[in-house]
Amino acid sequence: MILSALSCGLFSKNDPDFAGDIIDGPEKFQYDPNKLPVIGKTTEQELLEIYPKPWLRKTFKKPITKEILGRKFEMKKIIAYVNYLTAPLPNGGYVGMDYLYFHVFIDKNEIVQQYIVNHRIKEKANRNSIWVPGKYSNIKDKKHWGDGDFWPESVVDGDCYWAQRRDRKKYRQSEEIQCRYWDPVPVY
Repeated sequence: MILSALSCGLFSKNDPDFAGDIIDGPEKFQYDPNKLPVIGKTTEQELLEIYPKPWLRKTFKKPITKEILGRKFEMKKIIAYVNYLTAPLPNGGYVGMDYLYFHVFIDKNEIVQQYIVNHRIKEKANRNSIWVPGKYSNIKDKKHWGDGDFWPESVVDGDCYWAQRRDRKKYRQSEEIQCRYWDPVPVY
């Protein structure tokens, strides 16, 4: 009984180094192609004034060198927004029809260095219909992207994000993780 109470307390503790990060924010982002950040100019604060409610915010203690859509920069933070539209299936349930992910990459000076609009749609409301690029997508070529990547090596970057958090077991149900850039910190 005492052990379970102690372990519940440990798993509920948040890593204070990431107090401003967001893991699961709102999923009803209203994308406006006329309100895009200016790469190399727009600040994080200005971005949040345009789009105040991110779905995700991940901060890296040490910047990671990235090259995304032909631009090389030091990534310190990722801010993302998402919108999911679904349609009912004739026999019950729902199927995704229109997904839009807007990932914005911020440097250590809190300036937008790049963004990706990954807009995917299905033309028919059935589970076998394939995803095709939507009209807002700015991704032209994914040949160097891994399976499941939101940007080149996003899965690797995600592992490195969790490797720096002492509370990762609360979110990942495991403390085991590898990062090519740094050693994982001990968990709570």
